[in-house]
Amino acid sequence: MKYFRSLCLLMLFPTLLSGQENVSDKQSENIVDKINKHETGKGHVEIIQDEQIAVKIGRPGIETTTSMESSDEPRYIQISGWRIQVFSGNNQRVSKNEAFRKETDMKAAYPELSTYVKYNAPFWRLRVGDFQTYQDAQQMLVQLRHSFPSFGREMSIVKEKIQVKAQ
Repeated sequence: MKYFRSLCLLMLFPTLLSGQENVSDKQSENIVDKINKHETGKGHVEIIQDEQIAVKIGRPGIETTTSMESSDEPRYIQISGWRIQVFSGNNQRVSKNEAFRKETDMKAAYPELSTYVKYNAPFWRLRVGDFQTYQDAQQMLVQLRHSFPSFGREMSIVKEKIQVKAQ
């Protein structure tokens, strides 16, 4: 561990000493450009990456036609919100099939609701909806219990990260 720290310091030391670079050069050059730069008498490392990664880290001078902003598909962000848990079971032989069966029933009755079947050992869970407020989730829970009385006792509202369209 002591050698690792020393190696890290030695690798960062030349960067700290190179104070004679122009401030505008530092702003226009990011870490990937700095690493990819060829310098005589020094080793060479080349980073090859997808253009989407370059866009995310803000590499100047790279024009992409497949930018996320120009895409016609809606973008989603994750925020804290609420979902309705319709099913949760830990019987490995039955629970998976039951979760997907109940998902099919939910999609048939409420096609506008997002459904999420997830496995978090040892439980299979079916959760529906992306509600920003507890009140919205509560209103939908009442409708779901009325539509599916056989699932009713099992349904509950849970706090979870939800997906919302970015504006």
